[in-house]
Amino acid sequence: MSLEKELIKKYRYHEKDTGSAAYQIVLLQKKIQREKFHLTNNKKDIPTKRSLLKKIAQQKKFFQYLKKHNKEIYEKLKDLK
Repeated sequence: MSLEKELIKKYRYHEKDTGSAAYQIVLLQKKIQREKFHLTNNKKDIPTKRSLLKKIAQQKKFFQYLKKHNKEIYEKLKDLK
């Protein structure tokens, strides 16, 4: 099993969990890494750069929410940044 799938399973609250902040952070991190890799090869791809910045901002908001409501999971996930 890949590392990504393990992380997703680790931070899900239940089997059908798709909306919790921890789960969303892990998924966003996966997408952010993919877009960063894409931008290393395609530096002039402005729409992807904009999308990446939006995802980073969204992830930041989820981290702020977790810091306020569930410090325990926040501490585990802050290493993903």
